[in-house]
Amino acid sequence: MILIRGIKGESYARKIEKGIVDCRDILSALLHPPVTGYEYSNYYEKNLVKALTFFTNKDRENLHNPKFLHSILIDYYIPYIYITYFHILNDRSLEWLDKFDDDYQFIALNVKIDRITQTAIGNEFFGAKMSYVDSISQLTQDGTNGFYAACMCSLENLFANKSDMMLSLQIYNTLSFALLCREQNEKFTDLENEFRIIAYDCPRIQNGIMQQKPREATILGKTGMEYKGVLNAGIDSIFKSNLHVLSNSDKLLSDILIEEQGMITLDSQFKSINIFDISDDYKYLGGKTNCANYIKKMIKCKPKDIYVNRTVLKKYKMSDIPDAVFMPGYQKVEY
Repeated sequence: MILIRGIKGESYARKIEKGIVDCRDILSALLHPPVTGYEYSNYYEKNLVKALTFFTNKDRENLHNPKFLHSILIDYYIPYIYITYFHILNDRSLEWLDKFDDDYQFIALNVKIDRITQTAIGNEFFGAKMSYVDSISQLTQDGTNGFYAACMCSLENLFANKSDMMLSLQIYNTLSFALLCREQNEKFTDLENEFRIIAYDCPRIQNGIMQQKPREATILGKTGMEYKGVLNAGIDSIFKSNLHVLSNSDKLLSDILIEEQGMITLDSQFKSINIFDISDDYKYLGGKTNCANYIKKMIKCKPKDIYVNRTVLKKYKMSDIPDAVFMPGYQKVEY
């Protein structure tokens, strides 16, 4: 499966030459949907926000509600989820390419697809094709979505005791259901034909205690005040304002959110992933003209999809495993 991505900045695009792709954290994009030189960059993930209310036990779906936002910023998972997207080569790819400004650089890879799940599976990340529907309610959360298994495989090497990964698996699968769905309208259609990669800094269990690495953060409020500090999971951290002359320049995160009425933005963080293991070939293409020539060439002589056996399907009789304990791999959200 040939995947193409547009990136602003040649130095960032050329990371692909070393097998590296950067994923942007989803939280900063939620707080301030990016407007770039790509026409479809500002899609608002409202279904993800709905799923977040489920996990944080908040009734309000307004992400900028101070209490709701505080619960998200100190969460062990949400500030540490990252995404990037690729376009899947097809007969409309030139039309898709036309949606970019001329100053973009493009990369491509031939991704290896797991035969059973139809996903790409890495360590602490996985990729899957987006679903395009009129409403997310058209999709079912039940059963065995391929990405459920892909997510589990991407986590399995992080936990010595496999039962410790159940909470993480449930959360990532539940949120991924929303992240891998695109509700169509007049602007956002399946022209994007997106293959999305979801990556994460998964918390670990040490001596029975959940541990997550700190995240440096810069918060900009609607008042123009800027605060620098560190997000620590489960802790109401102290941030320092840019007006150091003030006697109260140090403030708790919760107080900042109340003062700013939740109207803040967060600086973007990026996670670099190595796509060597999920790709048969990857390359830097260059500008739009070079990308257009590549698309024409690939459409004319498209290589066969590469399938790998990353997962194995086995069937058992319930009577053969009487001591087995079954736990759901996701939690159902009422969208």
